Order: sequence, then C-alpha cells, then structure tokens
Amino acid sequence: MANLALSELLGASVVDSSGVVAGRVREIVLTPQTSRNEIFSFIVRTPKGDRILPREAFQNVNGGVRSSQPAESWLEFANPEGMFLLGRDLLDQQIIDVHGRKVVRVNDVDFETVSVNGHVILRVFGVDVGTRGAVRRLLKGVVPMIALRGLLSRIPPASFLGSMWTS
Repeated sequence: MANLALSELLGASVVDSSGVVAGRVREIVLTPQTSRNEIFSFIVRTPKGDRILPREAFQNVNGGVRSSQPAESWLEFANPEGMFLLGRDLLDQQIIDVHGRKVVRVNDVDFETVSVNGHVILRVFGVDVGTRGAVRRLLKGVVPMIALRGLLSRIPPASFLGSMWTS
C-alpha cells in the first residue's frame, strides 16, 4: 500500500545528522540502471547549492526528511545524466495505460516506505492519474496537511501500476 506521495516530499525540509535543517527536497532521483522502482537519492537545495542525499542516509521521510549524515558530506549535484528526476521527468507527462487504450496525465507519484536497520527504503508504488493527485498538488501549502489528508481519504485513488514500477 502506498503511504507517501511525491508532492508531499518535494519542498519538504531536510534535517541532517546534527539536527539542523540543511535544506529542502528539490527533486527525487531514480537510476533505472540500478533499480527501476527504488529511490536512489534526493536532490536537496541548500544554501551552498544543490546536494545529493544518498538513499543510505534516509532515516525518516515522514513529516520531513531526516538524514543520518552531516550536510557537509553530501556530494554536490552537477549533472543529471543517467538520472530519472521524478518531478521533472514524470509529473504532468502523458502516459498510456497498461492496455494501451487510454492516454492519461501523471498528477502525482505514490511511494511505499520500508524500514530496514534504521534506514528507510523508498519505492515507487504507482503513479496517480486521478483527481486525488491533482487535488493534493493544488492544495499543498494552502490547506494544512492534516485537513488535506482527511479530504484526500474521501477521494478514490486512480493509480496506474505499470510494469516499469512493479518488475
């Protein structure tokens, strides 16, 4: 079951190992050559520029991101070659459903989280092509998250689970 969305993570604060807010999530990265559904890293906008927070450093991703590493150890983000940036490359893109019959627009991306040895693994569960994802994105920052979740619980999900994500 999906329990987190891309729109909830984009812009979320990132706290480093010292407990200081080091930046905000700018982008979420997949590297298809490594894994087709497991998140590889976050791109974090910091005062010193964009940095890569590797998946090995994810301690918690609910209500913000907590890292097990100090911000000074995060590598500088320079070139997105070979990276699939979910916000840039997937949101608002048109895709064809699994039966090849209908073109739909991606409104959000759903993730599932798994905790392993004090670290979090984040996996793509599916893409939201319905009203729920659109409402989540439109009302983010306008409506408090707790009220937004209550509203979203009344909207049925319309997810697309493609072979890219489930293989």
